[in-house]
Amino acid sequence: MLNSLSKEDTEWNDILKKHGIIKDEPKKEEEVEPEPEPKEIKFNNSDEEEAWLEENDDDDFIRQYREKRLNEIQVAAQQARFGDVVEITASDYVMQVNRAGEGIWVVLLLYQQGHSLCKQMQNIFDELAPKFPATKFLKSIATLCVPNFPDSNLPAVFVYRDSQLIKQFIGPMIFGSEKITNEEVEWIIATSGAITTTMEEDPRRKMAQSRKFYEQFDSDSE
Repeated sequence: MLNSLSKEDTEWNDILKKHGIIKDEPKKEEEVEPEPEPKEIKFNNSDEEEAWLEENDDDDFIRQYREKRLNEIQVAAQQARFGDVVEITASDYVMQVNRAGEGIWVVLLLYQQGHSLCKQMQNIFDELAPKFPATKFLKSIATLCVPNFPDSNLPAVFVYRDSQLIKQFIGPMIFGSEKITNEEVEWIIATSGAITTTMEEDPRRKMAQSRKFYEQFDSDSE
């Protein structure tokens, strides 16, 4: 009897719904519990990090965290392995350039003592090397590294990667005949891919515009 009434009641409700007298009740959406956000751990120093690791009892998380941190440390150490300008001769070339390591950028400056622009370039290299420690900066007296290298081609910069010559910048036509700035050398080397500069525009353009301005000023004052 109960089953029969229940069936009739259902059929009657269906008829009422069909003619729009009553409406279906909206189905309640199932509540979905939000997934927990990944843990983001930040520490002010290594002591805080070590204390947290000792107190935390989530073995899987600790293992993954340690592996991630170890990888970060190894990558950072690999990228910051240089930072100085190393003086080489021809006998050092194979070891320092050809065997520098996979994926390592090498920037070699050929210079000559007593050469004004070469002296400027050496000083600039001394500042660029610690700024870009992932790149290997080298220098060599030109005639010791390449016999009979002409002074007219100085200063000369060669860029290598995986023992292959990627780019060469030869002589004062590239670097200037009297003076060159750190920014200009950084930009020039960055065009080879050996370093990544934050500058957005070639600084030599501003220098050229400045020179034109003063040239015009001088001519007007005559």
